[in-house]
Amino acid sequence: MLLLCFPLCRFRALGETPKWDFRINGGFNIGGTSPLPLPAEIRSISFSPHVLSPHVALEVVRRLNDRWGVSMQIALDYKGFEVDSRVKNLYTEINMNEEAYIGNFTGNNTTRIHNSFVTLPVTATYRIGKRWEVQAGAYAGYLYSASFKGTASDGYIRRGSPTGEKTIVERASFDFSDKQRPFDYGLLVAGEWTFVRRFAVRGQVAWGLNPAFSSDFTGVPFRMYHVYGTLGLSYRLNTR
Repeated sequence: MLLLCFPLCRFRALGETPKWDFRINGGFNIGGTSPLPLPAEIRSISFSPHVLSPHVALEVVRRLNDRWGVSMQIALDYKGFEVDSRVKNLYTEINMNEEAYIGNFTGNNTTRIHNSFVTLPVTATYRIGKRWEVQAGAYAGYLYSASFKGTASDGYIRRGSPTGEKTIVERASFDFSDKQRPFDYGLLVAGEWTFVRRFAVRGQVAWGLNPAFSSDFTGVPFRMYHVYGTLGLSYRLNTR
């Protein structure tokens, strides 16, 4: 009798293992929209992340067994930074004295980016013991608010080519906000460490694979990608 009961009890226990976990994740994004690797035109660079680039997400995890699961999220991501660089012969577009200049710029460049995304990550999850969990998968994002602006100063621009007509640039501006692609996608990895029953420290990295600008836009001569890390907390609405 015991031998007959054991497989049945074991089958029921395994059948009860899959379940849903619900979480609220919050934190801050740190990173940038950058060419990879840095091109030769950029001679020096100084990076400063925005203080407020929050990340808020609702996450649902479908438990397949005690270790494996599938996670789905809907997140609001604010991603921004400021960078100062010294460039040489950088082909770009600037506006100065209400006139557009297209050519090779040498001088100081300041870029300020503040983009807002709705992001949908889907990952596989794996538990390591009772406190650790790792995730890996992909994400897709929609850019619903875009800001990519900056200034060029203390230099000169040669129109058309590196040997074109030289114009001194004391201070000019550029605004490529509406030139950014509306969609982003890429890879995502994350890890959580549970320090009390419902709370966990969470870190993740989202690496964009879709260039920020279309290939026919000449204001930025190289491909740039959204690469951001997130550090914050996860709160479980139901406990394990």
